[in-house]
Order: sequence, then C-alpha cells, then structure tokens
Amino acid sequence: MSTKQEVLPFVHLLVDHSNIWGGARAATRIRDPQISEKQARLSIRKLDRVIGGQEKGLSTKIVSGGVPPGMEAVWSEYQDLNYDSQRLFRDSQWKERGVDHSIIGHMWRLLALHPTAPTLLILASGDGKKNEFGTSFYEVLHEILTHKKYDSWKVRLASFDWDATVTHVPSPTAKKMRSIVEKSTRGEFINLMDHYGQVVYHEV
Repeated sequence: MSTKQEVLPFVHLLVDHSNIWGGARAATRIRDPQISEKQARLSIRKLDRVIGGQEKGLSTKIVSGGVPPGMEAVWSEYQDLNYDSQRLFRDSQWKERGVDHSIIGHMWRLLALHPTAPTLLILASGDGKKNEFGTSFYEVLHEILTHKKYDSWKVRLASFDWDATVTHVPSPTAKKMRSIVEKSTRGEFINLMDHYGQVVYHEV
C-alpha cells in the first residue's frame, strides 16, 4: 500500500539587512539603554535560525543592504550561510538607494515564476514605506495575501516591533505590514524583539 508523500513548499528567504540592523540598534535603546546603540551587532547565524534559514525546501536566500565601512565580517557571515549577498553602495549623502527595491524585484519574480506552487515566503523587514522608485514590500504582501490565486502561498514576516507610544522609540515595523500578515490565515509574524537576547549582541 503506497502512502502519499507530503509536498514540501518552495521556501524563499529575503533579508533587508538595513532594516533589521536598524531595528537591532533601536531595540538596544529599549532593552539596554545603558549601552550605546552604536555598539549593537546582529548574530547573523542566530538570526538565520530564528527566521527560518534552515527550513526544508529552502531554494532562495538573499540579503540586500548598504555597505558602510567595517561591515565586511557581517557579509562574510551571510555568505557562510549560503546567502546571495547583494550589497549596494551609499550615495554622497550616505543614504542607501535600491536596497528594498532589489528585494521587491526578487519577490515579484518569484511570484511570477511560481504563482500556484506551494510556497513559503520569508521576509525579514518591517519597512512598509514606498521607496524612491515607488515600490514597497507592502504591495507585494497585499497581492499575495488578499488574492485567492495565490492561496498556495504563505508569508512569514520577521522584524523588531514594539509599542512606540510606550517606549517613545519609533518601531522599524510599519503597523500595516504586521497587520496584513497577522490578519491572514496564511500569514505569520515573528517579532524579533522576543528573540533580542539571541540575535543582538554588543561590541565593546
């Protein structure tokens, strides 16, 4: 008697390093106010474990971020964990251009290639704003989670989040990003604040 094998979903993991690192720095102001947020660092290996970097069926691992000096070790950590690291340089005002736009392009591409395949999309970023090119993470998540044609897709969103009215520190997670994921039966939100002690450390 044959048994039906479980069909594993495609798993695509995309990390907006700038948003997550910024979240770690802001989280330090709340959890460890006696420490300068400039000392905050991410354990990439532990972050990868928390958000699902070891999921079965993983076929995409991409990280995008700016390239400030002194961050070479971080990118090496990502590469050791088999991430395709897409580093974008900052402009003359030290602002990044295209970091989230790069990830958004990959998200649309994956959606076009596998619209009906069982898929888990993991996005590590809480940024809900439109970027300088007029695109946003939110519009992609909205498309996936509100249209039946993508009902084989699930979304896992991971980001640092807290109540800014209590902490008086702006959260790096847009309310609408968390809301659309948590309201969907196909969505899951991982609050990295719950894993702060694991994923954030401080350089002396």
